[in-house]
Amino acid sequence: MDEKNTTMETYFHTKDIAKRNALLKQLVIDLPENGKDFFLKVYKKERYLDMRLTAIRGYAAFASEEEVAILMNKMLEILKKRAESTPYNYQEYEILRSSFLIPYLLENYPYDSFKKFNEQLKKQYDAMPEVFKGIFTCDDKGDHIQLIPPAIVRKKINDFLRGEQQRY
Repeated sequence: MDEKNTTMETYFHTKDIAKRNALLKQLVIDLPENGKDFFLKVYKKERYLDMRLTAIRGYAAFASEEEVAILMNKMLEILKKRAESTPYNYQEYEILRSSFLIPYLLENYPYDSFKKFNEQLKKQYDAMPEVFKGIFTCDDKGDHIQLIPPAIVRKKINDFLRGEQQRY
């Protein structure tokens, strides 16, 4: 069994989400030959939007625009619900917006489904209070880049949330 197949097997046997995410990002970059089914299974397995979109990034290398659109239409529905259930969903939004995901997908696969998803993502991101924006991003390999020190982020968010509680 080659290294990519071993990594794919390890992915499904790993409970640690951070490790699974790291393996998934590596597989998306390496694109194993038999990746189509793997990435589709990952899409179905994961709950987090960023990991699902990472799986779609891998899937798109093997699938038709129509096959990708089916998944992206589901993603769009989930994204819209996130705005209601998690109004300050900055962590997922920043990863989705980073050069590793939506910009990469739009550049390499200018599909309508990616454009619609990006428009909705932008709308939801723009609707968030400024305190939740620009905290971090990811590079083109999906690695986390902190833009504002965590201690400052915590203080700003805590101050914001205290202000919100005082309004009610």
